[in-house]
Amino acid sequence: MFYKSNPGFVLSYNHAMQTITSPDNTSIAYEITGSGPLLIIITGALNTHDFGVPGELAPWLQDDFTVLTYDRRGRGLSGSTPPYTIFKELEDIKSLIDHYGGKAFLFGHSAGAALALFAAAEFPDRITAVAAYEPPLTGNCFEQLVTKVLINRMKKQVSRGENLAVVTQFMRFVGMDEDLIAETLEGEHGQTIVNMAGTIVYEAKIQNASRDFLKSRAQDLTQPVLMLAGDKSFKTAPGIMRDFTHAIPFGQSRLLAGQTHTFEPKVIAPILKEFFSTLQVN
Repeated sequence: MFYKSNPGFVLSYNHAMQTITSPDNTSIAYEITGSGPLLIIITGALNTHDFGVPGELAPWLQDDFTVLTYDRRGRGLSGSTPPYTIFKELEDIKSLIDHYGGKAFLFGHSAGAALALFAAAEFPDRITAVAAYEPPLTGNCFEQLVTKVLINRMKKQVSRGENLAVVTQFMRFVGMDEDLIAETLEGEHGQTIVNMAGTIVYEAKIQNASRDFLKSRAQDLTQPVLMLAGDKSFKTAPGIMRDFTHAIPFGQSRLLAGQTHTFEPKVIAPILKEFFSTLQVN
């Protein structure tokens, strides 16, 4: 299948923060720019629509796609109606797609990569293809139990207002050194990051769900899927990429030389353009 310009599905937008209302009446804030087929970027932990992966990557893609970046629930300008469920996040994605034509490409990073895969399984008629960079994956039952214990502990800390402690613990867990943690939290986005502490629980729940998805739903995906990982990232990243690729019927993969869990936009943008441009938007 080859992508040709489809007059019925070419969008063109400039930067402007907007909102939609998800089915549970949560306001989801987003920004859209560029022109062409709709490409939604789904971020991982402690990022917003313009801070971290989405904000850095969008300018590299907007000449070829209508790029939609959004604040996942509980972040930035988006609300978060309790109780949290992963399915509510999938409904957020579906609502954004429906608002802009009913079809989209998805690119997800980290927990956002898992959400992109989950959404593709849940709404196959709306998602044309997925590129997923390093989705999280728990190991054995013991690791899943440990994650559940951590979720409960973090919930209690957030309820006591210990957001800074939760964020700091998470940053250490993902390998940030003390100097980088201090620099990040003292920077212009520091308070925004601290305010998102409660969403780290969401990421942990997504990580736990990814193992069950790999076992029971990945083989049902009907869309082309490009799994990506960096060879300088976590030691488990290449193996997780291969596990998903083998489980997904139309899966392919690329291991990116020199890339860590936080990839360089200039490296990944051409790969995304090549992958998505070969697909027909139906």
